[in-house]
Amino acid sequence: MSKNSKEGVKHAIQELAMGNYRSYPGDYGVEAKDTAANVQSLARGYWDSREIKEIQRDEKLGINLDDYKQWTQEAFVVFMKENEYSLS
Repeated sequence: MSKNSKEGVKHAIQELAMGNYRSYPGDYGVEAKDTAANVQSLARGYWDSREIKEIQRDEKLGINLDDYKQWTQEAFVVFMKENEYSLS
């Protein structure tokens, strides 16, 4: 999927988020105290670490920080559904 479309950027961000959720289950699992804050922090980290070309792309596509937050949250919901039995 092309990262030159809003849907493509969404897909890329959600893939990154899913990788983080799998890699750091202690921060994003059922037992984590600050899961919501961690998910939002992850989105902020993606936003803050963009390169110039990504910033320009996001501006052109009308993508903002709230989109990143929504997409990482959506990915988290999917992650939890896929792993509800293995995390508890």
